[in-house]
Amino acid sequence: MKNNLFLFRQILIMGICIAFLSCTSTNKDQFPEPKIMMATAKVTGVVRNFQLKEGEEKPVLKLYVPAPITAEVGTFETYLTEDGSFSFEVPIECNMIIGTITSEIFDQSLIIGLASDKETKLVITKKDDNNIDVTILSRIGLTSNDVLNSGDVMEQMMSPGSTYSSFYKMTPKDFASVAIKNMEERLNITVTDSTLSKGAKNFITNEFKLAYLVGCLLDYTGYMSLNYQNFKTEEEPEEFTPQEPDRSYYAFLKYFDLNNPQYLYNATYSRVLKAILSNETLNIPLINDTPIDEWLKGVKTTMADLIGSDNGLFYDRLTAGAYISQFDNELKPLSDKQIENIRNYFKNKEITKILLKKNEEVIKLAAQKSNANCKETPSVPQKELMNAIISQYKGNVVLVDFWATWCGPCMSAMKEIREIKGQYKDKNIVFVYITNTSSPLTLWKKKINTIGGEHYYLTEGEWESLQDSFDFTGIPTYQLYDTNGKLEKQFSGYPGTNKMKAMIDQLLP
Repeated sequence: MKNNLFLFRQILIMGICIAFLSCTSTNKDQFPEPKIMMATAKVTGVVRNFQLKEGEEKPVLKLYVPAPITAEVGTFETYLTEDGSFSFEVPIECNMIIGTITSEIFDQSLIIGLASDKETKLVITKKDDNNIDVTILSRIGLTSNDVLNSGDVMEQMMSPGSTYSSFYKMTPKDFASVAIKNMEERLNITVTDSTLSKGAKNFITNEFKLAYLVGCLLDYTGYMSLNYQNFKTEEEPEEFTPQEPDRSYYAFLKYFDLNNPQYLYNATYSRVLKAILSNETLNIPLINDTPIDEWLKGVKTTMADLIGSDNGLFYDRLTAGAYISQFDNELKPLSDKQIENIRNYFKNKEITKILLKKNEEVIKLAAQKSNANCKETPSVPQKELMNAIISQYKGNVVLVDFWATWCGPCMSAMKEIREIKGQYKDKNIVFVYITNTSSPLTLWKKKINTIGGEHYYLTEGEWESLQDSFDFTGIPTYQLYDTNGKLEKQFSGYPGTNKMKAMIDQLLP
């Protein structure tokens, strides 16, 4: 498939690009150890040497905050005031967390520490159009260099290095051994870096390890399929079916110390848990109404020797994740029995509070949910495909979302836009979702039930034709068409709910 290397990079990176995110330990080489709890954090700051020009709109700042239990990355927006100040007050699920601030007025993503009992203060000084200085006051202990340089260090670690090779020729066991060796080579980048604090190095090391785990080792068949396409010889056939690894392959999990409380800082930890819960070889059952202790007995039979423990944070997070999977995959609220099981099991009642609060949100969303409509792809030449799709909805504004089931930013954006879709229920707007065969068909059918709207599942050739026609590679990519079927806007990356709503409202009759 075209851009397979790019797609793999996205699989490995997703969750990192938004997310240098989450909690802490008393070890001086680590950030303070976090505690799971429902709380609120405040961030205030000022941008110096920035002047709003006459007629310009106030710049938007975005704060991304991971939620370790509900396995989401919350997006919060605020405007920069005329004097350059800004503030956020946001919910958090740990007493300490790491979030990311971005804005159109500076190029970098800034990682910041948030805490439930101490205001985080930032001073951002623009030196010129491309450079800034930062000072930070935060309980977690991030330095100014950590805020500014963590993204650059992570980008160096994510560069291909010796990671890319013809792994598809190896047995699963040999691949796991070589993959971990390659990962350790990339981890040396943090060891030699002189700009970051020890706590930030530990955080970035953990983030990279978790990203490598979920994007490479836990997705063995997906990784091998992409690796084959990138490195097969001309003599080898186009089609390739990777060997299915058996349970013993996952012995590498012990290496990652999945009970490490520092992982609460890392948004990618939630993705690891989701991957384990959905792994066909590990075959962890749905939790349904099963009492948690009983469900965990079966889980520990599968997982205890693989991770090297039969108790700890991993099992609490995995249990919470089982309920979150029900919310995400089915948009199905908790049953009375499930609520009873949750209340009876968790010793940390903050986890109970978080799950029950999320359940209230799911109840409201489930009531607003529209049915998903699986559409046949029009039988037209590939260059005419988009016109054929859009022409079916004449008289309506059409928002097209190019996405994939494996794309973390795509799924996060869909959760964000849910809050405004209900507002357009009786308006002349259609939400169209387009993916391709990189999204497994069974998983795609499951996911679209929680999304609603009009859905198209394209072949590889059809997808590539649209990429060529509209000149995009990354996802999510969006298109907005007016009521006459004219393409008015195209952009990659979710712009934020407020901006998306404003763009839609401009086109509605």
